[in-house]
Amino acid sequence: MPKPSEVGPTDALVRIDRAALCGTDLHAYDQSMPVDPGTIMGHEFIGTIVEVGSAVQQFEPGDKVTGACIVSCGTCALCRRGKSGNCPGMRVYGLGVAFGDLPGVHAEYAVTPFADVTLRKINNEKKAEDVLFVGDILTTGYEAVRRSYQPGDAVAIVGAGPVGLCATMSAVALGAGTVAVIDRVPERLAEAERFGAIAINAAETDPQDAVFDLTGWRGADVVVDAVGHPSALETAIRVASAGASINIPGVYIQESLELPIGELWFKGISVKGGGCNLLRYMDEVMALVEAGRLNPSSMISHRMGLSEAEKAYEMFAKREAMKIVFDPTK
Repeated sequence: MPKPSEVGPTDALVRIDRAALCGTDLHAYDQSMPVDPGTIMGHEFIGTIVEVGSAVQQFEPGDKVTGACIVSCGTCALCRRGKSGNCPGMRVYGLGVAFGDLPGVHAEYAVTPFADVTLRKINNEKKAEDVLFVGDILTTGYEAVRRSYQPGDAVAIVGAGPVGLCATMSAVALGAGTVAVIDRVPERLAEAERFGAIAINAAETDPQDAVFDLTGWRGADVVVDAVGHPSALETAIRVASAGASINIPGVYIQESLELPIGELWFKGISVKGGGCNLLRYMDEVMALVEAGRLNPSSMISHRMGLSEAEKAYEMFAKREAMKIVFDPTK
């Protein structure tokens, strides 16, 4: 793709040094979230600033940065209240016209709007591959626990994919009393255990029994649906305690679902979802990464050149890779 030639007053032109493949990219790849042919995909990146607009004050050429995958204005009423994921002008890199028609980062260069708001400097380049995930899955997983968490809570995470594992390491870093991860893939459950969680294989045991055993038959205080599938949400409701909060970073694209509304009502469960409020939590997550308390780069299973993107997307869609990182110079 050609190097972008137009940089607005509040924009920055970033040379992409590394970019990752995200599960959300698969919705465009399989056209369950349709995008037009020719759309540049991708929204997780680290890079080097090449040029800044005349109104940018926090950054200059040469700065190493990462950025929020959801571009929000930072000044509207919702952004000021910490709800940047609901910004009326919200745009997402690489997801086509429906999400603001913002070209993605699976390219050599990308223009980042509202640079002072959405970008963050990388202060420790040794942590660059960990910082790569701050702009999306790491902060998404962190928020899914953090926004409802109280010290000592029992946390249950349904789904041990990349977002689920980010929620897992976040719950451990926050000091949760119990962290249980539910999945059916032994390799992913082993990764969750490595982060300090208790693994529950739903193919071998009933998740509700297992979580209630771990919590003295109370259930989980915070539950994360990191899958975005009706069966995962049903499991989340079953393992939740009375008064629990279910947080849904998993992407639902269905218009409607059947829910056990009686159980939700009887237990008094709160359900929260939507795009991550990245601007509210990115700085907390950056601090934990730089302190070595969050290490998401261990999830990287493949490092590939951007010229191998077709193969990489195919592998990722077939669940043959946990996390793929692209080098745009290759």
